[in-house]
Amino acid sequence: MLTHLRTALVAAIAVSAIWAADAAAFWPFGKPRVDLAPSYGGACEGCDLSGRILAGARLSDSNFNNSDFSSAVLMRANASGSEFADANFTDADMRRSRLVGAVCPRAVFARAMLNNADARGANFRRADFTEANVSRMNFEAADISGADLSTAQGLTQTQLDRACGDRRTRLPRGLSVARCG
Repeated sequence: MLTHLRTALVAAIAVSAIWAADAAAFWPFGKPRVDLAPSYGGACEGCDLSGRILAGARLSDSNFNNSDFSSAVLMRANASGSEFADANFTDADMRRSRLVGAVCPRAVFARAMLNNADARGANFRRADFTEANVSRMNFEAADISGADLSTAQGLTQTQLDRACGDRRTRLPRGLSVARCG
């Protein structure tokens, strides 16, 4: 009797283990879940990532030209060295994101939250920052030639002193930027 009970118990444990392993492969809340900082590297030109939650994502050294990130959450994302030509970041939450060396010509950041973003050496040529919050954003060595920052919120002369632009750069009244050379 005891031998039959042990055999049944071992069989039940084995079946449970197999079922749990199969279920875990499809269960997003178990151990095999996606990393909290997913990587979206490579090429994703023209991708529709609007409204996606990409907080903490690794987007570095990738191509996202013509992609739509409108209303996406990119807080603390690392997009250093990536290309975002003509990308749309309208209403995106990009607080504390890293855009170091990112190439963003003609990108639209209208009403985006870029507070504390690190954009050292980024290319924002002809980018649109209409009503974007750029408080404490690091523009060190960034090229903002032809960019529209005329209605950007939180922009200071100290930030602009570390960037460069040209005669087409639109800034709030009373602020100026050195020419790129």
